[in-house]
Amino acid sequence: MKLLLADPDRDFLEAFKILLTLSDYSVKTAFDGTQVIQKLHEERFDALIVNSDIPRISASEIIKKCREMNIPTVIVSDRKINSAILTHGMIGNAYLQLPFLPYELTSAVRGVIENSNSKEILRYEDTSIDAGSFSLCDTLPVTCDEINVYRSLIKKEPLDFKTYDPYITSLNYKFEKLKKLTRIKYLINEGYRLVTIKNG
Repeated sequence: MKLLLADPDRDFLEAFKILLTLSDYSVKTAFDGTQVIQKLHEERFDALIVNSDIPRISASEIIKKCREMNIPTVIVSDRKINSAILTHGMIGNAYLQLPFLPYELTSAVRGVIENSNSKEILRYEDTSIDAGSFSLCDTLPVTCDEINVYRSLIKKEPLDFKTYDPYITSLNYKFEKLKKLTRIKYLINEGYRLVTIKNG
């Protein structure tokens, strides 16, 4: 598996290149957006890890380019992950908030690659998520964690609100934006569940 790791901090690049190489990935690095775009045109990568504050060409433009090339992305940021980022921000395929533990990076990379190679279609009533294209109802982009939340809800597995609050909120926003009747609600004695609301 070939990865492109992009960050303006060269110490970060070196440390995490070693970590990912030890995890059996082939890793190329870039320290600004121009280098990222150049390397994306030179060879095919299985995933991109990019700092949200990458200079010269914005992370938003890079993510857009990766989406066109079907390359999954992991966004590294010192900003807290919230529903606003997931609905109006740079919608990558996974997010990592700095600082994070080494295993969290390898787990995020593994997750986006597995999803991008998946043919799994998750369905509930009038909504569906295509895991392979990271899309809700073939329209709006979703992240790995939103996919995991949706999958767990379909299976009626328990969800920890503190961990998944931003993803629950963002999914409800996206259901509403698409004018779907599906919602995630907390039910007494049951926990979070997918439900169908009444039209009108």
